[in-house]
Amino acid sequence: MIDLLKLLFPPKCMLCGSILGTEQEICAACREKVLLNTAPPRVEKGAFFDKAAAGLWYENDVRKAIHGLKYREKQSYARPLARVMAYACERKLEEPVDLITFVPTNAATLRKRGYNQAELLARELVSMLDVPCLPTLEKCRDTKPMHGLRPEERRANVLGAYRLCCPAEAVAGKRVLIADDILTTGSTLSECARMLKTAGAERVLCVCAAAARKS
Repeated sequence: MIDLLKLLFPPKCMLCGSILGTEQEICAACREKVLLNTAPPRVEKGAFFDKAAAGLWYENDVRKAIHGLKYREKQSYARPLARVMAYACERKLEEPVDLITFVPTNAATLRKRGYNQAELLARELVSMLDVPCLPTLEKCRDTKPMHGLRPEERRANVLGAYRLCCPAEAVAGKRVLIADDILTTGSTLSECARMLKTAGAERVLCVCAAAARKS
């Protein structure tokens, strides 16, 4: 049945839509065009996270792929995007972690969409990094959409929007990796990291599928 489904609905590259060969997740042309060796991602330190990296630039076909994962139920895109994130961890973060977690979404969005794209990415990273995944945070109040907000407005928008949803001892003394889809100003990641550091996390690193270029 699985082989028949593949014959009827062959896997396609999430970036350009071309038919993929066996064991491929992104076609060779797109790997050459957009992956790390030709488009180095941003790596930076935040107010509360120790380091953040991304695997791709958030533009063109990459933007379309992430929108597909986030808004059009293309959950199959999570694995190839996570593979790029794992590569960014290896090449750019360059330090081990004890635990993977993810940026939570609010309950209304979760009910409407049926999944949290950041959680899908985090859970795909488990087998790639050989590190367990644990939900550590929950969103405790609604926030405005981040698009169009200035950096200081973004920081104010997420302040106090997250709280710990696991026992503090689950993160205390641990090196925690937060997964998310897009790195823009880092305000959301920083607020999540603040809560993890408050709970006693030793270090908080972040990895995203893509990063917006700084203007």
